[in-house]
Amino acid sequence: MQFMQSAQFWIAFISVLIMAGGVYIVYYQVVKQNAVIGMQAIRFIGMIFILPVLLILGLFGVLHAETIGTIIGVVIGYVLTLMNKE
Repeated sequence: MQFMQSAQFWIAFISVLIMAGGVYIVYYQVVKQNAVIGMQAIRFIGMIFILPVLLILGLFGVLHAETIGTIIGVVIGYVLTLMNKE
């Protein structure tokens, strides 16, 4: 049981680091390189936040596997649809 709680903690911690890294990447692009926040940056921020949050909520039993699968399918469909339009 202790190992499972430890594993959940580290997976959640790594997920939070991924989210923080994504925010830093966008911050670096906007502030340091004077880039404009476009649709791709907004999609990137969305993916960086949605997927780790789904992972964390699934680990702690807030969301069931069917719900997570459905949301991931919707996100992937949305991203692929937008890639086709560009």
